[in-house]
Amino acid sequence: MKKENVKKSLEKENEKKKKLDKAEILRILKFVGFSISAGVIQIASFEILYHAINWFWWPSYLISIILSVIWNFTFNRKFTFQSANNVYIAMAWTLLYYVAFIPISVFGGNELENIGWHGTLVTALMMLLNFVTEFAWQRYFVFRKSINTKPLSKTVNMKLQSAPFEKIASGKKKVETRLFDEKRKKLNVGDKIIFSEQGKEENKLRVKITKLNKFSSFNDLYEFYEDKTLLGYEIGQTAKPEDMEKYYTKQEQKDGVLAIEFELIGKNKEKKTSKN
Repeated sequence: MKKENVKKSLEKENEKKKKLDKAEILRILKFVGFSISAGVIQIASFEILYHAINWFWWPSYLISIILSVIWNFTFNRKFTFQSANNVYIAMAWTLLYYVAFIPISVFGGNELENIGWHGTLVTALMMLLNFVTEFAWQRYFVFRKSINTKPLSKTVNMKLQSAPFEKIASGKKKVETRLFDEKRKKLNVGDKIIFSEQGKEENKLRVKITKLNKFSSFNDLYEFYEDKTLLGYEIGQTAKPEDMEKYYTKQEQKDGVLAIEFELIGKNKEKKTSKN
């Protein structure tokens, strides 16, 4: 029995390592992709300044790399490292890297150009050096502790009966309760939900998730929210966790339940026409 537990533990560790390896490979590929796009911007601006306008090498390179840095930092922070780190702090550390890298690359590259190296070749060499050192700096220093702390937002669809749908539309109901199932486990703060009214699917409400609270049961959830109007109840109406059992059985609640707090950001409701 002990050997089986050890074997299972090793299998889990190996599986976890494989996932981490895949995530790291994907992260590198994203960095490469954004670096290539930043490189295109750098080369295009450099070629315009250095060859078309016929500026000196160093100001042409300096301007082109600044444009490249702004582009690269913005997209890598959001998509590659998905960091919730303070943008100004992260930018300050990135700036520190370039405070060291730019003088080295500018003066070093200028010397290479002075001894006969082609300007474009020197720029390509500096870009390669920039790519390797910048990835290491951002991956292992700037974003090391904040990687994947701000997952990309997504939009999911859910259905609601008419009564809770109308209460969300009126601004009374601000918390939706669901099972903590596979679909809900993938939700993150910042995600959007499109609620469709059952029987009138053309009626839709768009909300943004502001907070997610996980509970072991609806009993705990109902105890947490003292103001039951947030859950969709009227003032003075008796609110019981047993009310949820008509939607979800005790067995279905075994993995816990989720309270989804949100703000209404859009409506697409069928307008009622008055009869004469």
